[in-house]
Amino acid sequence: MRKVNFFLSKNPPIPPLTKGGKGGFFSLFLLLCLLACQNAFAAKAVPLIETQWLANNLKEMDMRIVYVASTAKDERTNFDKEHIPGAVYLDMQSLKDTLRDGSTSPDKVKFEELMSKLGVSNNTYVVLYGTNSRNPYVTAAFWLMKYNMHKNISYLNGGMTKWKKEKRETTKEQAIIIPARYNAIPDESIRANADFVLKNIKNRKIAIVDTRNPDEYAGKDTRENKRTGHIPGAVNITFRTANLVKDEVFKSINDLRTQYESKGITRDKEVITYCQGGIRAAHTYFVLKHILGYPKVRVYTGSWAEWSKLPPEKYPVEK
Repeated sequence: MRKVNFFLSKNPPIPPLTKGGKGGFFSLFLLLCLLACQNAFAAKAVPLIETQWLANNLKEMDMRIVYVASTAKDERTNFDKEHIPGAVYLDMQSLKDTLRDGSTSPDKVKFEELMSKLGVSNNTYVVLYGTNSRNPYVTAAFWLMKYNMHKNISYLNGGMTKWKKEKRETTKEQAIIIPARYNAIPDESIRANADFVLKNIKNRKIAIVDTRNPDEYAGKDTRENKRTGHIPGAVNITFRTANLVKDEVFKSINDLRTQYESKGITRDKEVITYCQGGIRAAHTYFVLKHILGYPKVRVYTGSWAEWSKLPPEKYPVEK
């Protein structure tokens, strides 16, 4: 069983500090060097990392790697058979329970409990991945952690599909999880509710992106909603075709920028993304905020599941 700790696990033991003498200075020097290395590693926590980077650092630095499940069958079974060394499993139901239905803020207590069960503290460097980059629950988990002000977090481009295609190391071994203490600090600046959306429908400084498929946007795919269509003024940019290339990795920065800017989604605007339940919307949030660097991006967590149930005389619909 592999024990996963935060940052460096292979450092030489640091001699105890003593009063005066070379030993005390040497101990202090080593301690400062250790802290500097840890801070430098944290600074490398770029939002999107490649498989080569993770492979290079997998055995040099300890980190919490989290596999995020999708709606596919046998996710847990497949994870138990084969996963990236040191990875732990985040089931979809636990994630959804923490996110709640989107009409209210995510559950702070459940998030803290979830992080503790995964062995994640506020300072832990976390790498999230799934079967591939098409799984929007990975970016939903990313958004949830950012909502709770987690600083050191990355997304593995291409996920397990790309990792295996490159014949990189996998294992059946289960990581030993040591429960951690987590103190969440919610950040409502990256979340929108229905009234915020309603207030800004005609605001030219705000762009609304509907990340669903064209039939949902046009009201042809009902999905058992009370009302069909889209939020007035919303631009339909389907998350999968917009954000990913055929081999299920993210498109280049230039391609993404050109695509979104051509639809009027520019970085000078605050952007609100939505879908059916806020999950697919998190995928586009990740692209705009953490790949393209847009300064203000929010996920309307209630999304169409909530909007379609609201009073039509107040919350309008277009088709």
